[in-house]
Amino acid sequence: MPDHDEAVATALDAYQLQLLPDHTRSHRADLTVAEPLIESLVEQLARYADRRGLDVHDTFIEVHQQRLDRGGHDHDPSYNLRLGAEVQSRRQRTATGRRQSALWRGFVTALATSADGEARCTVQVPGLNRTLHVAASELEPADSLLPLHTRTAGVVSHARDAESTIIDIAVRLKRAAHNGLVADEQALTDLAQLTMRLGRWSGGRPDAIMRQLHDRIMDAAQTPPKGRPGPAATAARLAAAGFPQASAPVPSDELPRTTRPKPGNPPKQRKPGQ
Repeated sequence: MPDHDEAVATALDAYQLQLLPDHTRSHRADLTVAEPLIESLVEQLARYADRRGLDVHDTFIEVHQQRLDRGGHDHDPSYNLRLGAEVQSRRQRTATGRRQSALWRGFVTALATSADGEARCTVQVPGLNRTLHVAASELEPADSLLPLHTRTAGVVSHARDAESTIIDIAVRLKRAAHNGLVADEQALTDLAQLTMRLGRWSGGRPDAIMRQLHDRIMDAAQTPPKGRPGPAATAARLAAAGFPQASAPVPSDELPRTTRPKPGNPPKQRKPGQ
């Protein structure tokens, strides 16, 4: 996994270099510099997003919620977890005070309360061929999946979205193969990168993720894609509706003047040969 702390520190290095005098102590060594520098950067990031029409409001709420969830040793996040939240197994502290690495990461797919009133979660772990049913107190927020800019499906930045995107791409490839079409190389690359990225995040393996999703992919591939109805489907639908319906007589007032018969003067019959 990448070192997020070092990446953030490097970004602050550049931000401090642009804003503060050269003789200012580094934020790495002086917390009195680090705290206002971070506050300023966060504020400017929000303004930067606003100027470009980007909505990051939910992101800031999520960051604040995760901070509350990580509130301490004995903090129970039972009432803070939400559907779709990216979580991991709660890590214990070692004798040196450092926290152990997470055993796995996944996302919450269901929430419930047991008979004794304890909050419980169902967690989908990419690469694990079964869902986990665990107490909420055994979980903590996980670092989010790093965004991946795919060639055929846009930017993917959540484990749940990565999983559904893998299914979508695999289904497209299956249907193309069934129709005798050449596989889309960009889609194949996206599929490989998504499974690798998701595997590194969750603690699983790309091949295990594909095995886990196999049945969902096959079911979706066998379901006709939704789209505009073809000629046969349209004809069947119209026939079922009794179309075309019998034409209703047009009221005399609606007839064109050139064809409306005059009162008392029936139209003349043409003689043969006329």
